Amino acid sequence: MLFVNCLLTTHGNFTSMVEKAFKSDPSFVEALDRACRKFVNHNAVTQKYKSTAKSPELLAKYCDSLLKKSSKNDDAGEIEKLLDGVMTVFRYLEDNDVFQKFYSKALAKRLVNSNSASDDAEASMISKLKQTCGYEWTQKFQRMFQDMGTSKDLMGRFGKRTASTAGDEQTVKDFGVMVLTSGSWPFNASSEVLTLPPVMEKCMERFKLFYMSEHQGRVLKWLSNLSKGEIVTHFTKDPKSAKPMKYTLQASTYQMAILLQYNAADAVTMDELVATLSASRETLAPVMAVLCKTKLVIASGETFKLNPDFKNKKLKVNINMPIKSEQKAESEKVHADIEEDRKMVIQACIVRLMKTRKRMKHNDLLTESLEQLKSRFKPQIGQIKKQIGQLIDKEYLERVEGTRDEYNYLA
Repeated sequence: MLFVNCLLTTHGNFTSMVEKAFKSDPSFVEALDRACRKFVNHNAVTQKYKSTAKSPELLAKYCDSLLKKSSKNDDAGEIEKLLDGVMTVFRYLEDNDVFQKFYSKALAKRLVNSNSASDDAEASMISKLKQTCGYEWTQKFQRMFQDMGTSKDLMGRFGKRTASTAGDEQTVKDFGVMVLTSGSWPFNASSEVLTLPPVMEKCMERFKLFYMSEHQGRVLKWLSNLSKGEIVTHFTKDPKSAKPMKYTLQASTYQMAILLQYNAADAVTMDELVATLSASRETLAPVMAVLCKTKLVIASGETFKLNPDFKNKKLKVNINMPIKSEQKAESEKVHADIEEDRKMVIQACIVRLMKTRKRMKHNDLLTESLEQLKSRFKPQIGQIKKQIGQLIDKEYLERVEGTRDEYNYLA
């Protein structure tokens, strides 16, 4: 928040100076734009992290803080004004693709967790980005919103189907599914397939049968790491009345799967959890650490006992807390994905140019590649040279015989 506010304050001060002192003279406006592009992309923060990618990352996170339900700015007009400020900084970014990746991740989480402050504000921000960057740049954002509407209709039909079989055993009080189009969302299915307790598995099987009856030939992949729910406990007692205390825990699917194991025993070991849930120790260890931190379970080595003395001031307790190590790893993965994507974008740009020209000199290829790529990010000369070499190895290009700085396109 402080970083973006500082950029906006600096921009506002100098814009006011150009307008008042120099009557918005075009040469001074142009000079201000050059200066803004410099301090937005090259400042103390980017120097500290040794990367211009830090500015778009922080801008995307600032935007996320504005659009979340927890935002302190509830007034629609105030949010709109702040989003205009986001676009002011955005237009000076060199690495738009970094903002796109982090914004996509944050938007997806807001939608999946029903954590958006306002659908109108979300639509307004996407509209602003679309006007600046074009339809293709925001296509996946819009597809996410379409999926949310489609999922809502789908669950309506599923609810009617379930109601028509009211005689069947109802395993879970409320059950909801979001069907997300593969490729439009920045999520990947885990290589681990979590084995859920029967009470949860029955719901999923029932929905799967319903979905396959409506959409033949499609494949459902469950993203258990993104799922969540509420579980009601009865294992603690009120110290004053000795009556059972009823807590409602807001938990992740992994947490619910673990806690349901305590219906059969007061204590479980890590080996038992690994065998029962088909999950690795690396996956379960941070989940158990959170359960221990909330004091729902007590750890003794690799044995975890349910805490009968658990108590909380609230009857509805959110234990689905983010794991810091996962957040850091996720940020690092996003940057790694961006680097891989850039290689493909550079190669595609070079191939398009060579396919059109058939033969180009090295410096001309570099210059035109830089010109075409600048709307997405500002590549280094070395990055383009490396990808030219990769395309020669892949036999998309070849060096013109007898020259050192000219390439032919190979059809």
